[in-house]
Amino acid sequence: MNVSALYHGLFRCDNSDNSRPRVVREASGPSTVPCPNTGRQLRVATIEANAVAICPSCATHGHGGYVSFDGDLRMAYACPQCRQLVWLQGA
Repeated sequence: MNVSALYHGLFRCDNSDNSRPRVVREASGPSTVPCPNTGRQLRVATIEANAVAICPSCATHGHGGYVSFDGDLRMAYACPQCRQLVWLQGA
């Protein structure tokens, strides 16, 4: 499966420096992604790639990416290790 499909086309994995994989922003990413619960399209507000973080799913330290959405308090983390978009509960 194409890894960018795992991130809904917002990010892609990059291993160009032969170290641990990192997530970089996809230049022509979509403006919306589907909600994992309802399928409703959520408008992307901000994208931060190559962010140093610990994945909330696999607990691995890495260089992933965050995306936030207009009108939705949740964020999602793109993990380069477990290769999934992990949805985080909003405040």
